[in-house]
Amino acid sequence: MGKSAPDPPDYEGAAEKTAEANLEMLELQTRANRPHQITPWGEVIWNEGQDGNWTQNVILAPEQQAALDQQLGLTQQRSELAGSMMSRVDEEFGEVMDWSQFQELAGPLASGDQARQAAEDAIYGRSSSRLDPRWAAKKEEQQSMLRNQGLRPGDEAYDRAMDRLNEAETDAYQQASYGAIIGGGQEATRQQQMDLTGANYQNTLRQQQIAESMQRRGFSLNEINAILHGQQVGMPSMPGFNTSERVAGADYTGAARDTYSAEMDAFSADQAMMQSVMNAGAGAMTMSDIRLKKDVEEVGHYNGFTFYKWTWIWGGKGFGVLAQEMPPEYVAVHPSGYLMVDYGRML
Repeated sequence: MGKSAPDPPDYEGAAEKTAEANLEMLELQTRANRPHQITPWGEVIWNEGQDGNWTQNVILAPEQQAALDQQLGLTQQRSELAGSMMSRVDEEFGEVMDWSQFQELAGPLASGDQARQAAEDAIYGRSSSRLDPRWAAKKEEQQSMLRNQGLRPGDEAYDRAMDRLNEAETDAYQQASYGAIIGGGQEATRQQQMDLTGANYQNTLRQQQIAESMQRRGFSLNEINAILHGQQVGMPSMPGFNTSERVAGADYTGAARDTYSAEMDAFSADQAMMQSVMNAGAGAMTMSDIRLKKDVEEVGHYNGFTFYKWTWIWGGKGFGVLAQEMPPEYVAVHPSGYLMVDYGRML
């Protein structure tokens, strides 16, 4: 055990040795993961170059190599065929799409108010064409009957009868107007539905024409993609193996740190023991003559004093200073003639 605090270890040197050990283990692990594989499909061989880099070589069995050569040949032929068809693609996509060739896009529907008004006018016109001659005949018949009764316009009975007839006529024409309004709405709805159906059909036809034209433009390109699809060449797979796991080299840095920590712990323990000895001897003289000790071994220094451990000549272990090394003011003589030390004065 040292006489003073241990010197810190060479951490830089320990780190360099650790790095060297890791590199050595990495090289061993790399070699362990470079097996020479021999299978029914061929071999896998690893070669290390002079620069330390590794090269993997796959050597197929003759049958596998022949099959691979055939696949590569077919792939090349398909690629050449697809390339020869590119002129067709240029022709199909070389011209801008002529949108005028398609069915006209259906415009907005006719105004609903216009359709309704036209239907109302038609229905009312049909009704009024029947009412006009009927009511004209009724008026003429009513007037003739009243004149035959001796009544003339201006007579109360004559005017009252004609007023009732006019009111009935007005009601008839009003009813015809109501019927025209209802029928006009229904007719407008029917007409709009027909227009909408026709517009949808026209627009659907236009979309079908556009889709067919687009399909024609991309037909050659789709053929080329079909020829090239799935032509990748497959490499026979070699069986796997359990690779060597990562193993680190010796941790010199950790060892140095642990050693230094242990030495510091021991040093601290000695320092604590020295303090404890002085505290225990405070106020009393303690026998410490070297003539009473054997197997004396220096432990360290504390407060400028040198401490030892020893074995008493009568047995048992001891710890403290040697009276013969202490200044006179710390030493006293026992009646037996052996020296004692006042540890209390050393605090």
